[in-house]
Amino acid sequence: MQTVEITAANSNRRLDKFLFQYLNTAPENFVYKMLRKKNITLNDTKAKGSEMLQAGDKLTLFLADETIAKFRKARELAVARPLAGIIYEDENLLIVNKPAGLPSHGGMADKSDHLLARVLYYLQKSGAYNPSDTFVPALCNRLDVNTSGLVVCGKTLHALQNMNALFSGHVVDKEYITIVEGELGKVGKSRVMRGYYQKDGKANIAKVVATKTGITVTTAYTVLAISSDKRYTLVQVNPITGRSHQVRAHFASIGHPCAGDKKYGGQAIPYANSQLLHCHKLKIPTQGLEWEAPLPNKMQKCIDELVINGGHE
Repeated sequence: MQTVEITAANSNRRLDKFLFQYLNTAPENFVYKMLRKKNITLNDTKAKGSEMLQAGDKLTLFLADETIAKFRKARELAVARPLAGIIYEDENLLIVNKPAGLPSHGGMADKSDHLLARVLYYLQKSGAYNPSDTFVPALCNRLDVNTSGLVVCGKTLHALQNMNALFSGHVVDKEYITIVEGELGKVGKSRVMRGYYQKDGKANIAKVVATKTGITVTTAYTVLAISSDKRYTLVQVNPITGRSHQVRAHFASIGHPCAGDKKYGGQAIPYANSQLLHCHKLKIPTQGLEWEAPLPNKMQKCIDELVINGGHE
């Protein structure tokens, strides 16, 4: 038998989520089976797993020491590449300028290197994260592999929960910079685009359509500059909703795909080999917070050569 007292660091956390981390190598069905059989109780009463923990709660595991030892293993983080592009860090948050070409998470074929792996290794080395902790820092937002810019990591449970709530509640203002094909309108023109979002998970491609099928998405933009040859438009984009590939699919739906975005109909461009899309700013107006990530060198070169110089070298 083992008794665990819940600390403030794990308050307002679901019991089952805590158990998945505490017994971090146990199958989820084993955890739920132990709850059903009252082999795991909360404050000496039967628990379902959906309860929200509070500081001072008593969790009792009526399990053999050997069973607990079997399912509770210290995590071993593989050595990751150095984390670059740190924009901001305090005891709660880490904000990074993700480069294009780096996945936000693992899971992609042949992609053991990803932003989260670099973040966790960095936090472990700095002493901000202990792999034996019951909480693992996580990303609050993610960007496509070939999209660059600001990604927020919650270093503590409460910071992660707070930031996730702000993102899901559309309290965080997101500002992207992109170059799209064609002339999108006069400089200074602003528009709010609305449509219906559909995602093909197997093909990993989205589309935005006018017919009322799917989830409503909203994307606002402002024209910043137009190349003299009318081939490209520099745009500030503010996605109001936050669906995967939303910006790319929305511009493709109106016939102006992001430059270099071959997946959504864009043509190959000089100086870059993927879509020119960068999460430039994140703002939380209610808290007076704002972070900004400088444009990647390749994107700046594209702006200078393709837009400012009108596409003429």
